[in-house]
Amino acid sequence: MVRIFSLATLLIASAITTQAAQFCQCLFQDGSHCCVYSDPSIGNLDCQRWCTNAHRADGATNPHNPLEVGTACNANGKYSTVSGWNAQFRTSCYKQ
Repeated sequence: MVRIFSLATLLIASAITTQAAQFCQCLFQDGSHCCVYSDPSIGNLDCQRWCTNAHRADGATNPHNPLEVGTACNANGKYSTVSGWNAQFRTSCYKQ
């Protein structure tokens, strides 16, 4: 019984960790939040790779089209991972 409980706990912890890693929060140079990138079709992302040239989808370069490249994070791939719950309240990154 203890082995089954241990296995179940391990699987749940793995699932939670996997979910958190699917949302990359790219940061500014000062460590503050820039934007969140997620791509469910890829699954686990290489956050440093995706955050290296990340830009906010805020339309800062073209206010008439908010989907164009916006404010650059400019932190050389600095990131943290966030949960899906927290990601929904953050500014999205421009899809590269």
